[in-house]
Amino acid sequence: MKNFYLLKITGNPFTPRTLAGASTPTKGIQLASPWQILAGNLAVVALFVLGWAHARYWLRATPKRYRVILFGLTMGIGTIATMSMAISFDQGVFFDLRSSLLVVTAFFGGLPAALITTAIALAYRILLGGAGIYGGTASIVVASLLGLGIRHFSRSRQIGAVHLCVLGLAAAFSTIVAKTMLPGGLAATSLTMTSLQMLPLNFLATALAGLVHVQARRLGAERDLLAAAMAQTPDYTYVKDRRGRYAAVNVAVAKACGFDDPADMIGRTDAAIQTRERALALHERERKVLTSGESLLDHVEEIPGHGWFSSSTVPLRNSAGEVIGIAGVTRDVTLDRKLQQELIQSRDTLSFALQEMSDGLAMFDKHGRLVFSNAQYRQSFPLSGNIRQPGVHMKEILRSVVESGEQLTVPERNTASWVNKITGNLRVESEEVVSLYDGRWLQIRTRPASTGATLVVVTDVTRIKHAELALHSATDELKELVRTDSLTGLLNRRAFDDTIENEIRRSSRSSAPLSLLLIDVDRFKPYNDHYGHQAGDAALRRVAEILKASLKRPADVAARYGGEEFAAVLPDTDEDGAYLVAEAFRRALAEMRIDHRTSERGYLTASIGVATYMPEAGQRSSAELIQVADEALYSAKAAGRDRVFGKRVASSPERFAKAI
Repeated sequence: MKNFYLLKITGNPFTPRTLAGASTPTKGIQLASPWQILAGNLAVVALFVLGWAHARYWLRATPKRYRVILFGLTMGIGTIATMSMAISFDQGVFFDLRSSLLVVTAFFGGLPAALITTAIALAYRILLGGAGIYGGTASIVVASLLGLGIRHFSRSRQIGAVHLCVLGLAAAFSTIVAKTMLPGGLAATSLTMTSLQMLPLNFLATALAGLVHVQARRLGAERDLLAAAMAQTPDYTYVKDRRGRYAAVNVAVAKACGFDDPADMIGRTDAAIQTRERALALHERERKVLTSGESLLDHVEEIPGHGWFSSSTVPLRNSAGEVIGIAGVTRDVTLDRKLQQELIQSRDTLSFALQEMSDGLAMFDKHGRLVFSNAQYRQSFPLSGNIRQPGVHMKEILRSVVESGEQLTVPERNTASWVNKITGNLRVESEEVVSLYDGRWLQIRTRPASTGATLVVVTDVTRIKHAELALHSATDELKELVRTDSLTGLLNRRAFDDTIENEIRRSSRSSAPLSLLLIDVDRFKPYNDHYGHQAGDAALRRVAEILKASLKRPADVAARYGGEEFAAVLPDTDEDGAYLVAEAFRRALAEMRIDHRTSERGYLTASIGVATYMPEAGQRSSAELIQVADEALYSAKAAGRDRVFGKRVASSPERFAKAI
């Protein structure tokens, strides 16, 4: 292969020269091999690409359009540098790595940057002139167009190794385009002699340049993200060196310390910003972190006039593990502290209320398991209170109630059904009163919540229940007093009227016999006049006692009909049975021989009228029955008193009478 050399002339080092085919180097000229020249080209490309990667971070605050212009200018100067250190194949024919910069600029910078770089490269190549001017300018344009094309088709995709390889191939292809456009036999010769040198280096330089740009962008994005996070976080974030000087602060810290720009705090210490006491406290805390190398997390303190703050300070270490500074985050927890205090106060208040309230309170979840209960709830159930603990299911509690016999209202049979019924009541609003083995009564109320849980309130209503029972008893006694004749203790006239009406309706429904006795004490007015009213009242009480004793069945009812008149209602009693009852009473009264000197017999007697509805009787009424009994009584008195006269109430009345 023919040797190639680069002329380095002291007068103009940026003009490439060649001595193609010369056997002896020209005097005063330094010669270098093509690999050395291309290595220098590669170094130039690396220098400009790395230089821009660093400059890009410092220019991050510059508007994007200006960064694009600077990128195009920088890469344009880089193309001039590579062409100035090119291999001169023949007079005016140069080979270098300019295509790598052009492709990378077009791909990463877009059309504006590509136009600037392309314009600079074209101007310099035209200035160089020579036989390869057309191929050189064409390769510049092709390289830029290929970079723009690849950018267009890769806009929506993440840049990866494939893109970098395609860029390298594009740079190599643009170099081939330049060689094919050389005049005469130079094209074939140059392709053969430089393919092993130019094409791999162009590919490699382009791929490396693209990789540097990708990494620079990624690192820049990460730095921007971290810077934005630190600057915009609402917490107070800062970084200090070992001497306590601020190396980085966010906007929140700057404003808290009275600075408009966070940059104004860089290099300052707390001694120049805080009060002396506050600065000493911070210094002591940070000194412990720097000395021990251990983090101080969630240190809560109150700053008078500002509120409560939680601070975390961590040591920063270099690659060797040495502590080189600290990073801190301080958060305003005044509201959290206030809410925490209110929560504690509310919890204490609720706990006090639950402990001091007289009612038992329990909460069951949607599955029927006990979640919470106060002491009063457990104490309300002496035999099953020990099992009423959080986590226990309602069915287990009820089974314990059944086994212990704690609740008297539990059915003796089919207790499983009762357990399921009570458990099901947890899902509906209900209220019931139960009696316990120890004589107490409990009111149990269930109140389901929208969350599926159920609140159970247990109230001891023993006093209320006793008062209720006493009230019912008093009411019954009052009713009885209202229905009772105060002198004789028998039913009074009003109660008699109610009783006879009820018995008439019952006998009508069942077609059963019904008898009525009307009793009049013989010659009672003369008895009162002779013995006095007190003796008369005593005599009436005695008559009432004899009448009650004569009624053997619980269904038979005796009443004071009025004055010295009495009545007896005998359900399910025919005329013969009624006669026997009446006769037994008459005889018992006569046998008592109550002195009555103004009467025919010399002792107290009574006349009795009996009326009976037999089963075959049709329409029945109390008025008719009383009327018939009254007629029979009149007949008994007319017949000489101290007698029983009876009359059946029927369509063809049939009288019967027996006189003693």
